[in-house]
Amino acid sequence: MKKMKILKRNILQFFLLCCLGFSCFADSFTNAIQDLAIQTACIGQYSATQAGGGWYDDPMDYYVPKFMAERFREMSGNMTRTTTFYGVCFDYAQFAWNDIDNYKSWYNEQGMFEGQFWIAGVHENSNEIILSSPTEKAKATSIQNGVYIRTFGTKSYKNIKTHRLYNEGERAEHHAWLWVMRADGVWFWIDPTWTDNLGYVVYGYVNNGEEIQCRPDEIYCIEYPSKLNNLPLPPVMGNKKAPSKTSNSTNREETINDAVVEGFEKQINKTFIDVNYNGMDSYIALILSANIPYESLRNKNVNFNRIGIGLDLQFGLDSIAMINGIEYLRNKEDGNNLHGIIFDFNYERRLFNNLAWYIGGGVGLRGDFSNKENIYVPKIYEKNSLVALKAETGFVVNISVLCAKVEISFDNIIGLNVGAGIGFGMEI
Repeated sequence: MKKMKILKRNILQFFLLCCLGFSCFADSFTNAIQDLAIQTACIGQYSATQAGGGWYDDPMDYYVPKFMAERFREMSGNMTRTTTFYGVCFDYAQFAWNDIDNYKSWYNEQGMFEGQFWIAGVHENSNEIILSSPTEKAKATSIQNGVYIRTFGTKSYKNIKTHRLYNEGERAEHHAWLWVMRADGVWFWIDPTWTDNLGYVVYGYVNNGEEIQCRPDEIYCIEYPSKLNNLPLPPVMGNKKAPSKTSNSTNREETINDAVVEGFEKQINKTFIDVNYNGMDSYIALILSANIPYESLRNKNVNFNRIGIGLDLQFGLDSIAMINGIEYLRNKEDGNNLHGIIFDFNYERRLFNNLAWYIGGGVGLRGDFSNKENIYVPKIYEKNSLVALKAETGFVVNISVLCAKVEISFDNIIGLNVGAGIGFGMEI
């Protein structure tokens, strides 16, 4: 009987919320995203079988469509039906994302910053959150539960720890929810799936490299365990951010450039603007290059007795971009007869769409064949070591299918040298 009274009380609260828009919480933005969490929970039911756990019963579905029948009737217009779903966490996240996308101007009025709303996801690494958007097939980078979605290279990956109940215990893994930025630049998150399964709004904000769960407004809750009182209230709305460069853009690939977590990531992006290669998340290029000693270039005395020839593979896959390759070097000047094979490994960071900076080095084998009568194989710790080493940095330019690179490097075969290369690339 007590449970029935609580349920009736909450149904009445929902009715008041829908008809009067009443709430007494922190600000219109936190009210709006909590309301979105319960609206999404009401139209969804979690399927343990579809989530891969068919040996379990479905969790309790606390929020059901009838709680918001009046609102759904208004939203459906001339239709007398509401689209519901029986699915998994991604479905909850997608339906919440769709609502903001459909009523973006209203959410902006409530305090959302421009177009900063994203589906947030995590695999097995609970220290890395991936932001994405539903998209058309031609632009998709993957498919989630039958839906085409797009990530945007390294900009989609945030080194933020996922949320956990009551800010304690295990962090979320293999899960999906929603990120929304408030007008003051603070990122908030809502988890409609956990909301539906637990009976109260599970939401919070991002601070100090992790998602912090906040205390929900009781008016939105069917259940209200006492532990919720130990959770912090959301931070008070601060000064609004100035409009961004992508404030009027409808291109999600441009919008992600301003989806920055305040703090360390913002400082990094002041130094390096990380953007995709010509709008492509995944690409590959083959580059043939040559290196000559710096003094040879300065003295205009280039010959093939002291040179390096390399073949590099430039690639970008989601959150990683690198230039790796193999290089042959020889030094037959001034009585030397040095030869070496070096394997290069370089990290790449894009500065602009067509220009990237890279840094790294290589290691390999080195041989000294100066004495033909008694070939000597040096020990690794000796000056003329068997180990070949190299350090390098440079720039690579990608224009359509063509690519080129220039670099400066140092190795223990030909010394300080400069190099250049040219090649071809393609999207994969």
